[in-house]
Parts: sequence; C-alpha cells; structure tokens
Amino acid sequence: MKHSIAFLIFFLLIGALIGTTIGELLGLLVGEGTRMYSFFNLGLTPSFGPAKLNLIIMGITFGIKVKINLCGVLGMLFCAIFALRKL
Repeated sequence: MKHSIAFLIFFLLIGALIGTTIGELLGLLVGEGTRMYSFFNLGLTPSFGPAKLNLIIMGITFGIKVKINLCGVLGMLFCAIFALRKL
C-alpha cells in the first residue's frame, strides 16, 4: 500500500512531539545541574517571529518556535522507520 509524503511528515511530527516530551520529562526527573540533564535538554530551538502586521483597524502578530532535543530526533527516527515499514 503506497502512502503519500504527508503520511511520512505526519509520523515525523508525531515522533518529534513524543520524543521531545519524553526528553523534557527525563530531564526533569534527573534534576538540573547533572550531566544527564544537559544530555536530555541538548537541542536547538529554531524560531520565527514575532512578525507584526499593523493594519488600520487591527494588528496581527505571527510567530513560531520549535524545540527539538536529542530524544526528539530519536523519536523522529523511530517513527520514520515505522512509517517506511508500513509503506
């Protein structure tokens, strides 16, 4: 059964969400200041914004921030393998 690229992107996003959440929880469990804390919270946070659009009658602010840590990357890898095996 052939799936679209949207199917793979969906699984990558779910893997990133689950993996990052697990990494954050594990980082909280081991405690701040330990080596394992920095290991679980190591990652990058690309962001865009805030971009402001000021119209005459209203103003709109856009922005997005994504935080992915090492566990999030591992979650994406695991879900990508799972999705590709289902293809």
